[in-house]
Amino acid sequence: MEQPHDYDEMNRKPLRVTINSPKRLLSSTVTPSQPPSVLPDELLTEILLRLPAKLLLRLRCVCRSWRTLISSPNFAKEHVQRSIAAGPSLSGPRVAYHHSWEYKHNTFGDISLGSLFENPSEPPEVVFFEERRHHEIIGSCNGLLCLHEGVDTLNNHVMLWNPCTGLTSHSLKICGFIWISGFGHDHVNDVYKLVTNVYQKQTIPHTSATRIYTFCQNPSIRQMQDIPFRSIYGDGKGVFVPGTATLNWIRQHGARDFMVLSLDLGNETFSEFSLPPKDPDNKTFFFPHLCVLRNCLAVCFNHEKTYWSVWLMEEYGVPESWTKLVTIPRHPRLAVDHLWPLYIWGNNVLVTVASSEKRVLYNLDNESFEFPVLKPTTTTLSLSTGLEFHIYHESLVSPSFGGFRGSSSRIRLIKD
Repeated sequence: MEQPHDYDEMNRKPLRVTINSPKRLLSSTVTPSQPPSVLPDELLTEILLRLPAKLLLRLRCVCRSWRTLISSPNFAKEHVQRSIAAGPSLSGPRVAYHHSWEYKHNTFGDISLGSLFENPSEPPEVVFFEERRHHEIIGSCNGLLCLHEGVDTLNNHVMLWNPCTGLTSHSLKICGFIWISGFGHDHVNDVYKLVTNVYQKQTIPHTSATRIYTFCQNPSIRQMQDIPFRSIYGDGKGVFVPGTATLNWIRQHGARDFMVLSLDLGNETFSEFSLPPKDPDNKTFFFPHLCVLRNCLAVCFNHEKTYWSVWLMEEYGVPESWTKLVTIPRHPRLAVDHLWPLYIWGNNVLVTVASSEKRVLYNLDNESFEFPVLKPTTTTLSLSTGLEFHIYHESLVSPSFGGFRGSSSRIRLIKD
């Protein structure tokens, strides 16, 4: 298989310095008879940590020492932490999308989030990937996507994929029908974990079991008890909040009351806390949707088909810290839609997806709407029905675990 974002290395050209290039690392007065000045290792590392992941993949070819540095797990970990904190200029946020499981297509679409803003009148370029079987995305974390294969069967497999490097892990087999899931990073123990609630159809009476899978040198599977997953609201996919080591779901209490169910991946315990208070002028809201905005837990409400409200939890786990970010008025093109926020670009543009598959940019300052379109495609990945969208940040983090090296043979780049 080709490595999706490493394919340019096979046909790479010598690096050139152009008039519009960034400042040079070496002095411009160096002559062939004069050896170039050598940067201290600490300074070189600091410079490389400030570069985007895609560029670093190309710079591995400069020399052996650079390749060793850039390929090290510690460098990848430090780089992704800085990238996400620094914002879109370094992290290269992208949107991966695919059909929901009932459509059974095996193609992924992938676009740069920034391309939606560079030239709004032109559809952004879409990169397509194809796998041998249908997958859906459970979640993303530190540049890794957790993919679920065999969505509607009892023979499930899960693997990790880094779209930036093109590497995948080997698969984990999961027996049973997965109906609740979540993927995230336990930074306390520095491991990635998958949480599943598996419906075991083969048992009589039918039962379910909650398990935690740990991706590490010695992969483990543990069963958990007493997590109230039966009343989870929505698609069942937990939302990972960076820096908290938590997965979060909305749990329904009664007909109109909802709580956040939080699972701590570090100590593997759960807790609950309340959503924002209801609007006193409009006490009814529908379809609450959890997401992450500005690295904080966020929720979007649909209020009686009159407006949407988006709230941020500024201090995780503290209900009093819920702060309203914006109230979005109804738009004629979104008359019956639900909104699913994805990202805040800069300080003032909320990127969302509507239930009608529209991409929506809402300006928080002037309250304007834009509806960017994607480039039409002739592949099986239709842009009109059954799509799910996921934000991820480009990184160098390896998806390998259990002593196995990352594989590049599962997912291939395709051209439409």
